Amino acid sequence: MLDTDETTDNGATAARLRYLTEGLPLRLSALGDSLGGYACTVVEADGHTVWIDLPIRRDGMLHLEVGRLVSVRFDRPNDAVYSFDTVVSDIRTDDRAPFGLAAPVTIGRRPHRNDARVPLVLDAHFEVDGGPSGLAKVVDLSAGGVGLICEEELAAGTLLTVRCALPGPQGDVPVEQQATVRTVSMYGRTPGGSTLHHYGVGFVDGGDDVREQILTSVIWNLTHNPAVL
Repeated sequence: MLDTDETTDNGATAARLRYLTEGLPLRLSALGDSLGGYACTVVEADGHTVWIDLPIRRDGMLHLEVGRLVSVRFDRPNDAVYSFDTVVSDIRTDDRAPFGLAAPVTIGRRPHRNDARVPLVLDAHFEVDGGPSGLAKVVDLSAGGVGLICEEELAAGTLLTVRCALPGPQGDVPVEQQATVRTVSMYGRTPGGSTLHHYGVGFVDGGDDVREQILTSVIWNLTHNPAVL
C-alpha cells in the first residue's frame, strides 16, 4: 500500500520496541553514510539498551564510541521496514555484544509496497463515513488491505469501515478496520443485472496490533488453509 513513513506516537513506539529481540538483523549507519550501512544483530534488549554484535560490511567494521549518533533500520517480512535514530550509550568488553544502543524514543514504519496476499472469500460489511452501508465480499486479504466487492458505487479516496471475520489458528477473529478506497474497477454483474464493483481498499490507522493480527491470519491461511493451498 503506502510506501511513505508513517507517523508514530509513544504508544506505537512502545509496541514496536518488542520487535527488537535477540537474533533480529539490523542495518546500522553512521550519519552521512551513503553506502547502505553495516550489518549487525540484536543480542540482548531490556527496554533501555539494545546490545548488538560487531557492525560489519565488506570494506570493514564500523567504529563506534559512546555518544556517536547512528541510524538503524530493520525489516519484518510481509510487514514493513522500521527505522530509528539513536546513540551509542554504552560499550563493554564482551565480544558477543560489545555495543549498547539507547532504546529509541520513536520508531518509524515504512510499509512494504506489496504485502503478501491470500485469496480468501469472506462475508463482510462496509459503512462509508457519513454515507451508505451494506454487505460485501472480501476476495483477497493482506496486512495492508483487502479486495472488496459490492454493488455500491464508491469513488477513489472514499473513507469507510470494513468489518469481517478472519480465519486463523485459534478460530475466526472479528476485525473492524477503517480504510480508504485506493482503486476502482468493474467486477461483473449479478444474475439480476446489478453491477458489481471491485475496490482495492487500504487500511488506515490500524495500529501495529491490528496489523499483527491480520498478518498472523494471512500467514496461517497461506500455510494451513486447504481452501487456499
